[in-house]
Amino acid sequence: AKAEVGALISRLGFTGIDLGPVSIGGKLVQFPGGPLPALNLVKFG
Repeated sequence: AKAEVGALISRLGFTGIDLGPVSIGGKLVQFPGGPLPALNLVKFG
């Protein structure tokens, strides 16, 4: 499933970031408290 979603994200012109399983990745993107919601992640090139 990750490969299919990654391919869809790429076709839409975005770059996906694999944060691992929900038990770990969910804590990274949790608002408030997680470190990622406050970041602007931009890919150049």
